[in-house]
Amino acid sequence: MGRGKSAATMTAMQTMTHAQALKKLAADTLVQALDEDIARLVAAAMLGNRKDPVDPGRVLPPLLQRWNCVLQAGDEVASAPYRHKTAVALAILLHKYGMADQAINARAEAGIDALNQAVALSDDFFRKTEAIKTTFLQMPPTPLKRAPAMPDSLSFYRAGDVVSLQVGAAFHVLYVHRCARTNESPVVEFYTPVFDHVPAMHELEGACARGQRYNDGRERISQYSVSGMKFMPDPAAQLVLVKACVEAGPDNRHLAPSVGLYTVSDIFRVQQGLEGG
Repeated sequence: MGRGKSAATMTAMQTMTHAQALKKLAADTLVQALDEDIARLVAAAMLGNRKDPVDPGRVLPPLLQRWNCVLQAGDEVASAPYRHKTAVALAILLHKYGMADQAINARAEAGIDALNQAVALSDDFFRKTEAIKTTFLQMPPTPLKRAPAMPDSLSFYRAGDVVSLQVGAAFHVLYVHRCARTNESPVVEFYTPVFDHVPAMHELEGACARGQRYNDGRERISQYSVSGMKFMPDPAAQLVLVKACVEAGPDNRHLAPSVGLYTVSDIFRVQQGLEGG
């Protein structure tokens, strides 16, 4: 493996950690958000099965459903350097959690080259390029031996926020009623309309709340406490603030009373529930 590589590159490969490589991207919030998303999915995938390697098939589809809002976005949503940094961070973090994907690694390598060509990062990043590619994109990852800790439920969203949530080509809209605990896991309720764009507030005028139909056939008020709905603006560009300090949420008077206060959920389970809807 070492044939043709300089002594400096070999030394860097032996000593560089995932955290050190990620730090060179100069995108701490992006890295933190992506790291916490992967940790949340990996912890769930390893629940009850801690001996076998993590199945990427349980992690990558929901992860990419969320982060494709950046990776497949145009310049009006995310700049080219930001998309490149996201691809590189994704590949390195998957390696950290014992996974690899050929297509993601190929995009990360191209992203590294593009960042260097644009002189978007430091000279040190340029000097460590070969070591980063070899260590984290070409060498197979080490499978995890134990599940990662579940990330915290801190949130910067507040009561009265109206937020667009993109799932594929559909844009759903939610209203934040409160936080389940102090500054944690916002409790949200969805508007009925679904859009093909991030809506303006006037497009929600008169919109009703979306309920959930129960076994008794009645459609009831449905609210969710969503962990993983943390940063504003959202580094994944999936969540977009439509308006803050909105006094009233969607009209739910047509719905039967709720069963309990809210359903405990997270950003990925909510996303799954909205797919195709």
